Amino acid sequence: MAVNREPVDNQPVVIDYLGRNPNFFLDNPTLLSELNLPHVNGRNISSLIEYQVDYLRKNEQLLKSQIASLSKNQEQSDRLAEEAYKHSFALMDATSIESLYDSLFLFLKHEYQCSHLMIFFFVEKRPYKDYRNLRFKPIHSKLRYLFSGLYNVNKPLCDSLPSEYIDELFGEESNKIKSTVSLPINNDEPLGLFILGSQEYNTYQQGSSITLLNHLKNVFVKQCNTLLR
Repeated sequence: MAVNREPVDNQPVVIDYLGRNPNFFLDNPTLLSELNLPHVNGRNISSLIEYQVDYLRKNEQLLKSQIASLSKNQEQSDRLAEEAYKHSFALMDATSIESLYDSLFLFLKHEYQCSHLMIFFFVEKRPYKDYRNLRFKPIHSKLRYLFSGLYNVNKPLCDSLPSEYIDELFGEESNKIKSTVSLPINNDEPLGLFILGSQEYNTYQQGSSITLLNHLKNVFVKQCNTLLR
């Protein structure tokens, strides 16, 4: 009795073999006369050589496009680094808490698509009045405990905030927030939070721009502590 068997797909085996034996058709030239490639990618291609040339040309164009994109990204990274470096000095020159916050926010709004800059310090005794979204919270604030995990990780986190945290932070504006980056303030006293919100999706990604942001945060904290003395 005949047994029905599923047809065996030998294509992967053939592809693997030809990939490991690139001279196969050179060693077996008679097989070339039996190959037919009348319509490859919608074009009349009459030979394997023509097909290979067409394939290589497309790969070359793709490679050029990728190189151009990498070059553009590097130029943007270099420009941001230069601007962040210059703005560090502007922050250190700030003479008031208000001008310090406004200077940083304007920079982040322009360079980081930041629509909301939330900065919290957790203190035993309020050293200064709140200004805009720079706020001084009690040392045992609920907000501090909500973000205890961020202090344990001790590095910036992008788009990692649960919706209830976003509601807690941004209140009535929370529905506008599409992207966030959160940075702990724990290398200086007092402890705190540094959080950017953007109205654009996928604004923040780990990399050099976040490293620069962390640097600006550190400069801000140091200057803020200086002005509060």
